[in-house]
Amino acid sequence: MSSDKLDALIERVASEHGIALSQDDPVLMMHTLNEILLEHNKEAHAELLRNYQAILEENFNRWCEYSTKKSNAIISSSMGNAQLTRDQFLESCIQLIDEKIKSREGQEIYELTRISRQAAIINLMASTLLLISVVTIFLILL
Repeated sequence: MSSDKLDALIERVASEHGIALSQDDPVLMMHTLNEILLEHNKEAHAELLRNYQAILEENFNRWCEYSTKKSNAIISSSMGNAQLTRDQFLESCIQLIDEKIKSREGQEIYELTRISRQAAIINLMASTLLLISVVTIFLILL
C-alpha cells in the first residue's frame, strides 16, 4: 500500500474514532491484507464473469442455430402444405370449370335441338300447306 493511502487511512481512523495509529500497527496490516484479498476476489470474480459470459454466448449461439433449423423446417413444411393446398384448390377449380362448360354446352345443345325441332315442325306445316294448296289447285283445275 502506498504511503499516501496509508496516511489517509491513519487520518480517517483518527478523525472518526479518535485513535492514533502508527505505521507498524497490526490493524493496518489487517487492512492491507483485506485490500489484497479484495483485489484477488475482484480478479477471481472478473474471471468467473468472463467464463460465464463465454458460456452464455456459446449457449446463445447454439440456441440460434437450433431455432434457425427449427424455423426453416417449419417454413419448409408450411410451404409444402401451402403448395399442396394450392394444387388441390386449382384442381377443384379446373373440375368446376369443366363441369360449368359441360353444363353450358348441354344447355346450348338442348336450346339448338329445341330450335331445330321447332324449325322442323314449321317446315313440316309449311310443306303440308303447300301439299294441300297443290292438291286444291289440282282439283280446281280438273
